[in-house]
Amino acid sequence: MRLIILLLIQACVLRGAERPDHIIRDPEAKKIIIIKDELLQKKYGTQMAIYMQALRPTAAINGKGQMRIRSSSGKRKTLAVQFKSFAVGVTMVNQYITSRGTLTINQQMRQDTQYRWGESGKKEVIIKGAEANLSFAGSDFWMIDLGLEMLRWPNQNVVERKLRRGELCSVLVSRPAKEAQGVYSKVISWVDEDSMGIVRAELYDSKDKLLKVFEPKSFKKINGQWHLKEMEMRNEQSNTRTSIVFELEQASNLNQN
Repeated sequence: MRLIILLLIQACVLRGAERPDHIIRDPEAKKIIIIKDELLQKKYGTQMAIYMQALRPTAAINGKGQMRIRSSSGKRKTLAVQFKSFAVGVTMVNQYITSRGTLTINQQMRQDTQYRWGESGKKEVIIKGAEANLSFAGSDFWMIDLGLEMLRWPNQNVVERKLRRGELCSVLVSRPAKEAQGVYSKVISWVDEDSMGIVRAELYDSKDKLLKVFEPKSFKKINGQWHLKEMEMRNEQSNTRTSIVFELEQASNLNQN
């Protein structure tokens, strides 16, 4: 069972994106190796990040669920959340709707991500790129986490291939152009080479200390396809945790107006 990006189970790939060379050259996916050559690390990492950005669903996705937040004291609260994923022309749109506000993430290949946050009762604001390192509705998920912003950073390196959750994964290390207080210094992702989806990600703070861990937790099979049912973000420093549990359904078409 695998996670395709975050929520997209059936996917196509935009033109111009190719699977990384190290996967193509090992079609049986049996080699588990450490990649020492820095030029190859960068080549494979760049290919992988571009390919993952290019993944698109074959149909629009709608879903309803709950965001379950546990504080450091163990107190729990639940917030209803709706999810929508669709295309408007060449722009991919992911939308998270809660009673606190609506987060709309607009993405195009090789373009800066646009985050639009419409807090309930207030005017919608537009947030760009690294500036979106803000909590989504009081949860451990930052806006840039939901937008997979790390795939758009300039420094991408595949450093090794190893098993994770029974799948052969490429270990992708993503670093931003420059480090700043409050922004991740790096994100290490275990990417399943079959589906090209993330099965675990470790997110490090500006002092290069482990801050958060992301993992998909459970899946449900619908019409022969595995759908993500629960994903979790744990803050290792504050001892807080957020799970998003949802049910997805396929809409009639990919493009929406």
